[in-house]
Amino acid sequence: MSRRGSEFQYEKARAMSNVYYRFVALALNQVHTKMPANLGVILIGNPGVPRYGSELSSAMSLFIRHSRVAVLLAASVIAFPAVAREKSRDLAAFFGGHLTATGKFQNYQDGSTRGVRVDIYGAFDGAAFKVVEDTAYSDGERRHWVWRFTKVAEGRYVGQRADLIGQAKVEAYGNRIMIDYRARVPTKAGKTHDLNFKETFVFTRSGTADYRLRVSLMSIPVGEAKLTVRKRPR
Repeated sequence: MSRRGSEFQYEKARAMSNVYYRFVALALNQVHTKMPANLGVILIGNPGVPRYGSELSSAMSLFIRHSRVAVLLAASVIAFPAVAREKSRDLAAFFGGHLTATGKFQNYQDGSTRGVRVDIYGAFDGAAFKVVEDTAYSDGERRHWVWRFTKVAEGRYVGQRADLIGQAKVEAYGNRIMIDYRARVPTKAGKTHDLNFKETFVFTRSGTADYRLRVSLMSIPVGEAKLTVRKRPR
């Protein structure tokens, strides 16, 4: 038999072997594992190709069989991309209705820590989504903010608030919503500071999110808040 003919017969026998044993490995009915293969594999011992090529092919075949779970998972991701990429979370879906957030705020400048409770109310106001925040601190300080968010693309929004310098940038993807903005904040001494805020909501389960706020002056961290946000039943 010519070298080319031997290579063809070898590839044919290897393909038959791979198909059959792959089927046996994945079949739910275990009866197939007890049936004789009846495959002619004489050429595998003398395939007509260099031995190192035959050994490499056999090793790759064995690797693929042992990695069938990973192969099937990868195939499912390719066939069903929606499974691999969670749809961007809609801002109104979570913030609609009444929510409460409780936790603590730490001031890095003086080392103080205050308890925080925020009541959040969200609803559509024309084309924009309106969010009202009433914040109460454990030392008696209170704040009232009104947000208006406008959707500009899938998973992207811009936010407006009376004290903002420019607009807030909002990104929603997977189980996160991130809000970045700069605001002019008054102090008890009557002064104001232009501070940078970064809010992150990480959704841990339906109707619940871990909230983290980082506040900085230029690039210097000045405070941090950690709260748990829960959606109130209607």
